[in-house]
Amino acid sequence: MSGVKIIRALLAADAALTALVPAVRIVAGVVPQGTALPAVAITEVSRVDINALKPGAYARSTSRVQVTVMAASYPMQKQILGAVRHACRDKVGTIAGVGGVSVLLDSTGPDFNDSDTGFYMQSQDFKVSFIEPT
Repeated sequence: MSGVKIIRALLAADAALTALVPAVRIVAGVVPQGTALPAVAITEVSRVDINALKPGAYARSTSRVQVTVMAASYPMQKQILGAVRHACRDKVGTIAGVGGVSVLLDSTGPDFNDSDTGFYMQSQDFKVSFIEPT
């Protein structure tokens, strides 16, 4: 189980986001070089597992997941980042076959750009909590 899998499922299922970024360009891990823009990369920043002296069949984990938006213009970067925030904020339930999920907004990263190459980028972090078998 992973927070990345949960966030990828939420993003790929959101019609407003996939109208801007095709689901095939919403990737877990690093976006392959040469991928057309816009694209979205999803990575895990950290993970905390709740430990118990007498664990049961399931345990709760919380991941900090970073979603990085890459676009060819600053306005498109901001529009996609807004769609990412909307697609994932305040989600609960079973997502991508994972139970006990809750997704909360965390911090938004700074703007990055290279005007020579036409590359604009910004990230949004989420706290993703879920239950998984021990």
